Amino acid sequence: MAAKKKLVRSRTNRLVGGVLGGIADYFGWNAKLLRLIYVIMTISIPFMHVVLGLLVYVILMTFIPLDDAQPTGTSFGDLFGFGRGGQQTNPKADRKVIHDVTEHDVHHKDGE
Repeated sequence: MAAKKKLVRSRTNRLVGGVLGGIADYFGWNAKLLRLIYVIMTISIPFMHVVLGLLVYVILMTFIPLDDAQPTGTSFGDLFGFGRGGQQTNPKADRKVIHDVTEHDVHHKDGE
């Protein structure tokens, strides 16, 4: 049985709050194209164009939950997307893992 898709804000595909990245992921659209269309529509609407576009974005950011499938530590920067450069970081990704290691005692000649 396929997992049910949920509309969530993206943690990895985000510039500001992850709203448009989450919508693009949900519908399978290109996020960059969706952002471009959103900006063009926000600028071109004659009635309070920019204010209305920002208000709609803030409302969506408030009511669409953040993606819990990829948990990361929360910070103030995560709220606006500038924490960690908008990308999820894994602190253990840079660590090397050594397998099949045996421990040997080291004996010094001078008795130390």
